This record gives sequence, C-alpha cells and structure tokens, in this order.
Amino acid sequence: MAEEELEIALYAASENVSTSYKSIDCLNLGLWLGFGLMSNGAETIRVEDSVTRILSAYDLVNAEVFAVSNYLHVSALSSSGEPISFGKRMRGSSSNNLDKVDRLNDLARRITSETPDPVLTLNIVKQIIDAPGYPFIIHAFAVSLSAFAFALLLGSDLVPALWATTASFIMINLLRPVRKHYANPIFINIIGSVLITLLIWPVRYTIYSADSLLMMTASFMYFFPGIALINSTRDLMAGDYSAGLAKMIEVLLLAASVAVGSGATLAFLGRIWPIA
Repeated sequence: MAEEELEIALYAASENVSTSYKSIDCLNLGLWLGFGLMSNGAETIRVEDSVTRILSAYDLVNAEVFAVSNYLHVSALSSSGEPISFGKRMRGSSSNNLDKVDRLNDLARRITSETPDPVLTLNIVKQIIDAPGYPFIIHAFAVSLSAFAFALLLGSDLVPALWATTASFIMINLLRPVRKHYANPIFINIIGSVLITLLIWPVRYTIYSADSLLMMTASFMYFFPGIALINSTRDLMAGDYSAGLAKMIEVLLLAASVAVGSGATLAFLGRIWPIA
C-alpha cells in the first residue's frame, strides 16, 4: 500500500467515534506490531517498550510484555477481569529490514497518541509486515558495492577491489536458490564463505596475491552480523540479559560459521592446489 493510502486508512481508523474497544483486539494489535518489529531486526528492548506503550494507551489492565530474540508474549486482563494472553514465535532469524522497523515504529507512536480502532489498525500493521522488500538485483548490487568499498577501505588496489565485487555478486546469486530451500543463517554463512574463498583463491597466482586476504575480508563483511551485535549490546546495557546473551550467542555462531567455512576451504585448497 502506498504511503498516501496508509495515511488515509490510519486517519479513518482514528476517526472512529467508539472509545471502547475489545481488550482482545487491542492485545492482538500490540502482539502483531511487536512481532513486526522483532522479525525485521528491532532490538528486544524496543519491541517491549513499543508494545507496552500501545497496551497502556488502550488502558489494558495488568498488561505485561515479554520478548526474547525469537519469541514475543503479551498478556492483560479483559474488561470482565478474565486473563487473556497471546504468544508468537519467530521462525528463523530476523530479516533486518530497517525500513519496516521505521514505519512500524512511527505507527506505534501514532497509535499511542491517537488510539485508533485496533481492528482497522491491525490491517495496516499486517500490510507493512507483508510489504515486499527490495528487488533482488538491488540487494545483489548493495552486496557487491559493500565488498568494493571495504576492499578499498582496507587498502586494496582498484583491480582486487573490482575482483572482490565480482566475487560477491556471483556468490549472492549462487546463494539465492539455497535460501529458498534452506534459510538457516549459519548454514548460509558457511556456504557463502566457501564460495567467496573459492572465487578469490585464483588471485593468489597473480601479481595481486598480497591483496587476497583483504579481498576475502571485504567480501565477508556481508556476513558480519552487525545489527545483531548492536542489538545485543543495547539489550545488555538495558539490563535485559536473557535477550542480550541469546543474541550475542547468535552473533558468535554466525561469525564462527564464516571462519569455519573459509578456514576449511583454505586448508583444502592449500593441499590440492598449493602455491609454488
């Protein structure tokens, strides 16, 4: 949905004359908005704070929010005093779509100030969550550009930087069908690091052999879980140790998977294709 249509829909929702909404609808709205934030790369403390503010805006009694790296649980008392709760688990890792995080974060602020009809607003939340991401060609171009920029930043010459760019572009295209059938991030990192090592290994037999490690490092930056590391650090600093440590373990495993894939490939190539 276009931004103009979102504005119209949200305005229509906020114009609802009824001020008494079902507690279950308000709780469901908070759950889905928090899930949208979590599944697109928001830190745990942001998810809990946003959902808590939404539930408080609708005056839900005894509202509680609990989030870890891949699970969100919300609970409250209904208008009749009955306890109600929802939980939603995130399958796999977050997509790190910061555009959706920004849109959902902005929507959460408007919900807390306007308290629109939760049923109508939930439709807007789901439209944001289900909105398509960037086209694959843009994603592949961004991956290649990051390898080129990091290669130059690390001190590589222009030709090795272009080689790293080409290797990253080929790698991300080869990984595309793998992701469709098996999206485990650790497995993806291992396969991707193996491909990068194979594609850059021939550089060792050229006059640019001294830049081969720089090229590999620049290409590996795509796999570095920077957002997860920042989110983990922020959660730990906020005192949410369970979520912070869980995310930190994920960061270490993702980084280790790159080291395992590249190290094993280098050892194998060094035996069957040694440098004279």
